[in-house]
Amino acid sequence: MYGVLGEDYIECHHTKPVSEYLVEQSTNINDLILVCSNCHRMLHRKRPWLKKEELISIIVNNKD
Repeated sequence: MYGVLGEDYIECHHTKPVSEYLVEQSTNINDLILVCSNCHRMLHRKRPWLKKEELISIIVNNKD
């Protein structure tokens, strides 16, 4: 979407909040998704966090 300007620019989102981890628990690679900064902010916009599929649905349904 952003062409060269957006190349190599990505953020990592924990699908399970770190605040909910048990004391000895660590992050599993399956609990992470890579998203642009805009999508990352939208995932955190509500509590509980939006799921990846919910955000995808919002984006698809709001396209002109």
